[in-house]
Amino acid sequence: MLCAAVLVVALFRLIRLSPVIGYLAAGTAIGPFGLKLANDVSTTAGIAEFGVIFLLFLIGLELSFERLRSMRKHVFEFGGAQLIITASLFGFFFMGFGGDAPAAIIIGGGLALSSTAIVLQVIAEQGEKSSQVGRLSLAILILQDLAVIPLLVLVPLLTQHDKPLAGTLADAALKAILCLVFIFLTGRLLLRPFFRFIASLENTELFSATTMFVLLGAAWLSEIAGLSPALGAFMAGLLVAETEFKPQVEADILPFKGLFLGLFFMTVGMSLNLDMLMEHFAAIAGLVIALMSAKSLIIMGLSRVFGFSLSAAIHTALMLSQGSEFAFILFNLAQTQGILSPLLSQILLVVVTVSMALTPLVAQLGKRLADTLEKYAISRPETMVGETLDVRHHVIVSGYGRVGHTVARLLETEHIPFVAIDMDSFLVARERKAGTPVYYGDTTRAHVLNALGLARASAVIITHNDTRAALHTIATVREMHYTLPIIARAKNIEQVQKLEKAGANLAVAEMFETSLQLGGALLKSLGIGEFETNRIIDIFRAEDYALTRASEQDAGSNH
Repeated sequence: MLCAAVLVVALFRLIRLSPVIGYLAAGTAIGPFGLKLANDVSTTAGIAEFGVIFLLFLIGLELSFERLRSMRKHVFEFGGAQLIITASLFGFFFMGFGGDAPAAIIIGGGLALSSTAIVLQVIAEQGEKSSQVGRLSLAILILQDLAVIPLLVLVPLLTQHDKPLAGTLADAALKAILCLVFIFLTGRLLLRPFFRFIASLENTELFSATTMFVLLGAAWLSEIAGLSPALGAFMAGLLVAETEFKPQVEADILPFKGLFLGLFFMTVGMSLNLDMLMEHFAAIAGLVIALMSAKSLIIMGLSRVFGFSLSAAIHTALMLSQGSEFAFILFNLAQTQGILSPLLSQILLVVVTVSMALTPLVAQLGKRLADTLEKYAISRPETMVGETLDVRHHVIVSGYGRVGHTVARLLETEHIPFVAIDMDSFLVARERKAGTPVYYGDTTRAHVLNALGLARASAVIITHNDTRAALHTIATVREMHYTLPIIARAKNIEQVQKLEKAGANLAVAEMFETSLQLGGALLKSLGIGEFETNRIIDIFRAEDYALTRASEQDAGSNH
């Protein structure tokens, strides 16, 4: 499997296709329906499930409870509406062809889900993590992952005609809530001191083992309670994100996540029954088209209802149009319980697999359509409003040149949401094509700042070197929001006082800071220790900024 992955994925990278397609193709080639080099799909699938568990843990790490709380409207309202409408449509469609209600519930629920693993991988490849498409896709996927729990609980209950369904569901829900509350309370009370003790032992292998223990322990507890193990991993990630050990934990988990997730994609490819695909080609092709078209239209329509731009609606809709990895578990369980026939279950699994395999290509089509539409809309305030209405506690970056780009990368590394704005239309078009949330506009205008969500922002940073525009921007921000932190870039230390007098909380002198860094590098090269060098730089920085502010105060008192 590793040999196939290395050869095929490398080939797909050379021809500029998504590695996900490479993994799927490699799995299909060596699987039981291909060259039969790897026939034990069930064992591989059990191992590959760790890929989804690690992925959900990392999603939790990136989110935190605070960010999840800020996304609640789109997670529960948008995601809930998508799930209910899509599941109802597919369920009634199946019943219209003579299917029974239990099978319709499982088929509708299963096909309403999208692939968390593939979508997030494609989002990362396209650089869309910070864009509205990335945020909206993540919100829908979180709700869908939560919905897997009642669907899995529901499958055995649909076969128990002698027991009241409402009471059994209530028992299952209570059990699930108790499990999640136990994980939450235990994590809040014990996780930080536990990690602090392990870190004090200064053993990297022990810290890595502890990370794996926390992750897999939460997944195991969740599975014991009858929930998805991925949900327990997601909860563990949210809890670890609240601690100071998040960066090290993330570094420990990333290699495992990449390896197991690649294995998961290969397992999906191995499950593709080529014989059945050829035998029922017309029916399967029609179902794949119907599945992806219906989900795309529903998500696109809901996106417009919730006020998102047409470009974001199209891109998100095509990104989430496939079936889900959880459908494999759901449909197989429904088959063993006698709800779905073996033939119907196999056809559905092939439909889901083909739709997942098409996702990178369909998502690329969505991105190109979105880029085409955005060329005509990047300067319109309604475009900014539509694409920023879901973001909270973000940083507004005014100016997206080299300095602004670096600031944005730092924010993205710490998973802090941001929106950027610049007056260079060519730069804006190029960066938007790369998935960056940057817009064309002038931050000296109040309606532009309103469109960027100034009232919901946590800070403004001005990175361009136009002092006059910076002063006007500061004045406009202060008229609209008196307490919002403003950080500004100054050309020299003399301009610091002007910007701070205008209302900036802090101005940083570019030339002065460069001089300090050059001087510090010189001292280090002459053998001065790093601690002493930093101490000297801090003294000079404090004295010069203090002298500048003092001279400004003296000038003001003389007047």
